[in-house]
Amino acid sequence: MRELDLLVSGSDPLDAVRDARRLPALNRAGDISGLDALARLWTGLVPDRVHDSVTASAALRDLGFVLASLERHGVDYRTVPSAEETLLKLGALAEEVPRDSVYTYALRNPRDAERSFTELPEEALFIREVRTAGNALRPAVDALMEAIALPVDDPALAELLVEATRGFTVFAQSLLSVKRTITPETFSFEMRPYFPPMTVGGQVLYAPGGAQMTPLLVDILLIRPEPGDPREEWYEQYLDENLLYLPAAYRAASDLARRHRPLLPRLVDEAARHRSPGPEVRRTLAELRALMREVLRFRLPHLQLAKANMNVRPDGSLGSGGYSTDSLDRLAELTLDRHQLLSEDPTADLAQQ
Repeated sequence: MRELDLLVSGSDPLDAVRDARRLPALNRAGDISGLDALARLWTGLVPDRVHDSVTASAALRDLGFVLASLERHGVDYRTVPSAEETLLKLGALAEEVPRDSVYTYALRNPRDAERSFTELPEEALFIREVRTAGNALRPAVDALMEAIALPVDDPALAELLVEATRGFTVFAQSLLSVKRTITPETFSFEMRPYFPPMTVGGQVLYAPGGAQMTPLLVDILLIRPEPGDPREEWYEQYLDENLLYLPAAYRAASDLARRHRPLLPRLVDEAARHRSPGPEVRRTLAELRALMREVLRFRLPHLQLAKANMNVRPDGSLGSGGYSTDSLDRLAELTLDRHQLLSEDPTADLAQQ
């Protein structure tokens, strides 16, 4: 994934770098005719310049910025000739959702020619921190994928959990930076309007949002509800609604992960069957606790941040991913319950020795 994101970041099939710097000024002025002209120009270049998944993803990135800008100013993007057809073709070629996503907005947004909707320093920080967080979680997901079938006493397991914790620590720090720097008013009224839902091919697709990021995979691998849990039906629907926004490699990883029991309850159960847990089991449990502390250090502030943003918006508002904070409440509850399960493990005292 890292290689793909770097390739897309370096790709500019529409020569968008020449005009992307004008986008914040067009948005500030509400210049609909200027935005429309730019959207028509870029859409018209796609047939001759996009031929593979990398250039298709780069084109989705740049069209995403200008088409979402039109929507923000009250113009249906489908008034741009061939725009919807173009998005569908690009999505098929990239094997990804046919609109912009959190990956095109941040991880595939070139550092040296960064695209943005506004000239706000807060948006620049937001893009930078989302990119940092996304990059940090890649090795965490890789480590958990490698750990998914290892027994609790495997010596390699603890090191894989350490690697996952390291990535999640950076992820949590990036969120805290956003929370401390971007006020709810700035995000809700200056930035959020540029993340509208868009209908493509008859399907409502949501804008870049946290539900599309790799914590989704971490949850699947680590703590998802198991059969018999009353939250299972809700969670499976939540997955179905959000997995489509992941890049193809991550969708394949999610399919594999869902065929295995989630790590945390499995490892706790396996540890409980060891009458005299050895050092490998004790260390595995200790590192699992450390990982869960970082997951909570992300999840609880994220919930607070989302609620602060919703509190300044009109009643009934949804986040950019199309959700109210109820979904975040459920994810926080699930995370806390899993953490409690770990703390109640009968070998817990041994694990801390």
